[in-house]
Amino acid sequence: MVILSLLLPSYGMPSGGIGIVFVPTAAHAVSCEACLLVGPGGKVLFERAAGEPLPNASTTKIVTALVVSALLGPDTEVVVSEHAASAGGGGLDLQPGDTFRTRDLLYAALMTSSNDSAVALAEAASGSEAAFVSEMNALAEELGATGSNFVTPHGLDRPGHVSTVSDLALFAAALLDDPLLARIVATETHLIPGPSGSIRLENRNLLLGSYPGAIGVKTGSTREAGEALVAAAERGGARLIAVVLRSTDAAADATELLDRGFRMLARSPLARAGERLGTLHFPSGGATGVVAGRTATGLAGPSAVVALFVLRPGLTGPIEAGTVVGRFVFKAGGERISVVKALSADTVDAARTTSGGRLLAGLVRSAAALLGRD
Repeated sequence: MVILSLLLPSYGMPSGGIGIVFVPTAAHAVSCEACLLVGPGGKVLFERAAGEPLPNASTTKIVTALVVSALLGPDTEVVVSEHAASAGGGGLDLQPGDTFRTRDLLYAALMTSSNDSAVALAEAASGSEAAFVSEMNALAEELGATGSNFVTPHGLDRPGHVSTVSDLALFAAALLDDPLLARIVATETHLIPGPSGSIRLENRNLLLGSYPGAIGVKTGSTREAGEALVAAAERGGARLIAVVLRSTDAAADATELLDRGFRMLARSPLARAGERLGTLHFPSGGATGVVAGRTATGLAGPSAVVALFVLRPGLTGPIEAGTVVGRFVFKAGGERISVVKALSADTVDAARTTSGGRLLAGLVRSAAALLGRD
């Protein structure tokens, strides 16, 4: 049987994946007092005061939503208490006795920063706001967030209510792993049923619909926190998370950080020109190395990349060094992100090769086994 053995590079990343080289860049003019940009695999691409505990405004509601998702079903009915209604803010203007589904209040809390929705959800999930806040802090500890301490489920300025941009990136990643919550934070407009008819919600995240690949996550603003934003975007299977606190223009700062991250990824090699990516072994004992015809780059993290070898149709021997024997196709998230010619590194005479038909059949079988999936 013809075998393709792969020698895919890791470029310093864990074995088994095609790696990414992250090139440090100098700090650009961003206004945020504390900022963080996290790339694929949790790689920190930029940080400023990443571990400093600061007021974090309504980005708190990321953790609120995570705890609610763990404790309440999405269709559970929530009755608004007088205490919850008194929280105000966020556009719903809830009244005592109003009844909403959990999912609808989550839409309001995450899209419009509805404070009364956050408190109503907290009381429904844990019986009291104080008990719910204890659950929030327990979850933060469980996720490894060491710089956060929550006092409320809504995030209005309170003594001792703080988080760090590093912690907020952890919370955002956890939220994006929850299908319902991820769908909510990526939604620009949404209608929920209310006591007097449908209520239209508009997401306050300015990057949605304007920044290519934006998928969330949460805005915030208070006097102590300044403008705050946890922003996430995906392109070509690569996800970046930008967090800014105490900003004068959170959307602009997050945009600059995300732009910087995608520029870094675009320069990252998946395979370099002339690099040997594998070896073709023929049944008669002949073999040739297979190299990339040019450097392949693409927007993808190492864990997301799949490399596929496609044999050149009708290939027969003899094979001279430098002959195009096929192509390497790099995919991420089901999308083709780069294609490069595959060249023979060695000369193989006709006696040590086989017919094109037999070569194709054997190689397709072995490539499927070694590379996984198309």
